[in-house]
Amino acid sequence: MAGHSILTYKGKEISYFDYRGMNMENIIRTIEEASVKALQENKRRLQLSNLTGVFAVPEFMSSVKEAGKKTKHLTIKSAVVGITGAKKLLLNIYNAFTGTDMKAFDDEESAKEWLVKD
Repeated sequence: MAGHSILTYKGKEISYFDYRGMNMENIIRTIEEASVKALQENKRRLQLSNLTGVFAVPEFMSSVKEAGKKTKHLTIKSAVVGITGAKKLLLNIYNAFTGTDMKAFDDEESAKEWLVKD
């Protein structure tokens, strides 16, 4: 289901963002609402984002950069699926801008396994 949710995988909580099939307005709203909720909960979690079919337009990049700066202290590890080619370059720019180390994976299962690995 598209949007933001909290998954439990092998006993660990993952903040999951599924942007597949969402228009840019809903993506931005999801990012903003999840950031507010994360700050209110003030709980550190793993994070997984599925960006399959999402275009890294300036509006999207600006929103994720801003949210990332605000919630960085709450993210233990971060993984992303659905990025190829130029999106990987943008991921590197995002990592440099926010000081994060988000890793790209080919599928959600591999990403979840990496996330829960100590």
